[in-house]
Amino acid sequence: MYDLQEKALQFIKRDRSVSFQAGNDISAVLLDSQSCKRISKAVLPGLMLVASLVGSSVVRAENIEHIEAENTGWSFQFDNDVFVGGNKDQDYTGGFAVTLSGNRANGYSWSPNRLRQWTDDALGLKAYLGQGSRQYSKHALEWGAALFTPNDITSAQANPNDRAYASLFFLNSTEQTVFPEHALSVKSSFTVGLLGLDFADNVQSGIHKLLGSTQPEGWDNQISSGGELTARYALSLQKTAFQRYYSNGLSQEFNWTADADVGFTTGFGAGFNWRFGRIGTPWWTFNPHQSEYLNLGSNIASGVAEYDTRERYIYVGSSVNVNIYNSFLQGQFRSSQVEADASDVEPISADVWAGVSVEVAPTLHVEGFVRARSRELDKPDARAPSWAGIIVRRTL
Repeated sequence: MYDLQEKALQFIKRDRSVSFQAGNDISAVLLDSQSCKRISKAVLPGLMLVASLVGSSVVRAENIEHIEAENTGWSFQFDNDVFVGGNKDQDYTGGFAVTLSGNRANGYSWSPNRLRQWTDDALGLKAYLGQGSRQYSKHALEWGAALFTPNDITSAQANPNDRAYASLFFLNSTEQTVFPEHALSVKSSFTVGLLGLDFADNVQSGIHKLLGSTQPEGWDNQISSGGELTARYALSLQKTAFQRYYSNGLSQEFNWTADADVGFTTGFGAGFNWRFGRIGTPWWTFNPHQSEYLNLGSNIASGVAEYDTRERYIYVGSSVNVNIYNSFLQGQFRSSQVEADASDVEPISADVWAGVSVEVAPTLHVEGFVRARSRELDKPDARAPSWAGIIVRRTL
């Protein structure tokens, strides 16, 4: 079945419109009943198949976006605060993530996919929004790590006036359900991971050795030192407010967003995204706002490009968030050397981001971005974190 779907995708992408004309030559052939029978037996099944795939005289690739291939691509993301200058190492100091996208993301027994599906079904939000509406879903599986440090990493002593060392190694399952008639998408993700692994020290020390940076000394003081299981469920709604297309091939998009999560980070927020340039991917693939530090579960669109030209665009966005709980600051169930009280966590924070995405070769995208966040802690040594990153994305 997937082979047939892939062939249909390739056929429709090559020929955006298909027309059938009956000319005088065909009329002449039809006068011969035997020829008619032979032709009908040989050609009619093929015409019926093509007609079922095409469905009309004009077919755009977006009409078959609901067909999710087994493997739509992969991406690799690497973040580090050193990219924004100042040779600093503080707050969200860096992370990495590998994403596999496509229907295959549901097939791995070790994925938290079933936990996400169970939670989705229990909430019933997607079923409610999908009543009487056409919809289709995309899937992704991701694993990676995120690291956090205080301002002074040269000291092995715990500093109660700053944030704690913290780390997360995780697996994340994502489903994005698109409601094209309403220009609305709902993304749910379930993340499972481990806080406090000693391996975090090895990762940061190795990176600093490569970069010639100062070696961190205080990882023994990290949140949940020794390891602790953690999890989070997150929902994100994205509504495209407008799309504008210009005669020179440029276009722009603007969307509103709303997010909520429960688990190792708990809170909710709202914001917007805007992009401008030579845009060739569907609106639902553009979601840089879905980033609690790393951008978890960014789906990769394959076979649905709207234009043949290589994509390149700039983007900006912002969000305001209500912070209820953050295990990277406050700790979890295990006792930690440094833990912020609930009263020390800023109840409201704001994020801003900007970036550029370029299709450097067919199906290969490179994206660079910078993000900044208002201060997360109300402590003497706390500050507003900022970082930058790069994403390499390949569609298959």
